Order: sequence, then C-alpha cells, then structure tokens
Amino acid sequence: MSHFREEYMSRMPTAGNGTDLGVRIGHNIKVARAQQGLTQGQLAEALGIEPVTVSRIETGTHQPSISRLQQIAEVLGTSLAGLVADSRSDSDTNAVLAEVFNDLPVRERDFLRDFVVTYARHWKSGQK
Repeated sequence: MSHFREEYMSRMPTAGNGTDLGVRIGHNIKVARAQQGLTQGQLAEALGIEPVTVSRIETGTHQPSISRLQQIAEVLGTSLAGLVADSRSDSDTNAVLAEVFNDLPVRERDFLRDFVVTYARHWKSGQK
C-alpha cells in the first residue's frame, strides 16, 4: 500500500453504529450547531478556524483536542460531556429537521415533507 493511501485511509472515520468516538463527537457537534442555527462557517469563525476544519470534525476525520472541544462546547452552549455522549436518537434527527424546515417558506416545507414521506415509503417497500 502506498504511503499516501496509508495516510488517507488512517483518517477515514469508522462508519456504523456510533461507537467510533470521532464520528460520535462530530455528530453531536453537528446536532448542537444546527440547534443553535449556526452554519459550519459561523462556527468556524467563532472558533478562529477554517470551515473545512469544522467539516472534518463533524465527519469524524479530524479529532479536536480537549481544549478545542471545550471551546466548541462553550460556543454551542453545551457541555463537554454532551459533545462526547452517545446520544444518537430520533430526537436529535427531529431537532435537526425542525431547524432546517423552520426557515423554509410553507410551499417548500410542504414539498420537502412530501418528498421525504414518499422516499421513506419507497425505501421501506423495497426492504420487505
């Protein structure tokens, strides 16, 4: 395996059940950021880092230091424990969707809701 590939592969997050700490922290940061109504760029600006770094943290490809996690927690109005907790749940998903839907015009919100319902039904029918 080439050096580049080894370096690249070592940065890949572990997908799956949320047991990988970097992926879990990234997910929790993304949820907290969305609940605060912040973009990745706005969070990056508040932290004094590049937006791509926030993106990498949220996907689990970059694990921030404890001091940076504390800074993120302060900006997002949450605790350090909240950022590392295993809190993936339907309520997290609902909070993110509610935040996204909230700023849309009624017509667009209705369209997106109908699309999601139709897609979910289609996906479920293929799983049987």
